[in-house]
Amino acid sequence: MLSISSWNPGLVAFGSALVVSLVATPVVRACALRWRLGDKPNGRKLDTRPIPHLGGIALFLGVLAALFPFIGLARANPFSSSLMVRAIPVVLLIVALGVVDDMRNLRARHKLMVQVLAACGMLALGYRLFTGMWMFDAWVGMLSIVSLIFIVGMLSSINLIDGHDGLAAGVSIISAATFAVIGWLVGVPHLLPLALAVCGACLGFLVFNFPPGRIYMGDTGSMLLGLLLAIMACLVSMRAPSPGMFAAVVLVLGVPLLDTVLAIARRIVVRAPVFSADHLHMHHILRGSGLSPRRTLFVLYAMQVFFCLLGVGAAMGWVLPVIVGLGFTTMAFIAFLRMMVEEHTVATSTITQPITANTIPFKSTFASSLQERRTSVGR
Repeated sequence: MLSISSWNPGLVAFGSALVVSLVATPVVRACALRWRLGDKPNGRKLDTRPIPHLGGIALFLGVLAALFPFIGLARANPFSSSLMVRAIPVVLLIVALGVVDDMRNLRARHKLMVQVLAACGMLALGYRLFTGMWMFDAWVGMLSIVSLIFIVGMLSSINLIDGHDGLAAGVSIISAATFAVIGWLVGVPHLLPLALAVCGACLGFLVFNFPPGRIYMGDTGSMLLGLLLAIMACLVSMRAPSPGMFAAVVLVLGVPLLDTVLAIARRIVVRAPVFSADHLHMHHILRGSGLSPRRTLFVLYAMQVFFCLLGVGAAMGWVLPVIVGLGFTTMAFIAFLRMMVEEHTVATSTITQPITANTIPFKSTFASSLQERRTSVGR
């Protein structure tokens, strides 16, 4: 465990990122409006309004401004800080990919190719996600495959939950703050400035993205946050490789990973393309059940806080948080997957079934109620 004074650089980074993000976000929004770079409605986001979607640039500027003074301190802790400095080219690649995608709407397979390239770059720099299990960690090839899948998955997971105002930024704040605590507990001092810089940048952006949002972070912001959270996860697992730390990483990233696994599972179940967009993510289900945008946000925030508290316990070597987390995740997965598949079935039958004179609307299931609400659901 580090000393209390080790938080001081992180707090400076938090304040710097917060101020820069608060200033940069409205500037980016004004420029996007002037150049008519509005968000194009798609099959995943709930809103149909054209809203600026280059907020990720403000996030990047906030994190960069906060961490710039620490770049020269790489010699102080070669284990962590030098790795972060060497990751800058990969971060710039992901930011460039996000900007291009926000401007031109790249195809999923083209984005995936660049994401895999970025993940390979992270592996070449020495980043690994240790599971603490011999079958995965003993063989370098298997460890690299697990790490590659994790990094690519994180580049997409934050993007998947960025379909509701305030969700991606808020969840990232909670996860990054928890990684800061874990880094402090296991002794990764230079993780604190990175994690708290992400918290500050996201908080400044959240002022303008909280429902009703006035700007979106776009793929630039969501992929940037996914990569930075993956870096934090790798740093703590490399510092203290164990099954408990691996469980802690999974729990700290609970909501994004759960929504990603649900997206893959439901598309397999309903035989839809894995990369297809839809209105069946967790926030869509909660909104369709009748919750307001802010209540939906607070429910998912509460889930993420719960996951993160369990993650801290798992990082400390406690078994009970892992068992509770596994049970809660299993129940949430089954419940959400059932509602998602039911909603897809109703939506499909509504499109394909002809309307006859004897058809009488009858709200008998959650899914039918959800289908009724979709026409009035806003972001």
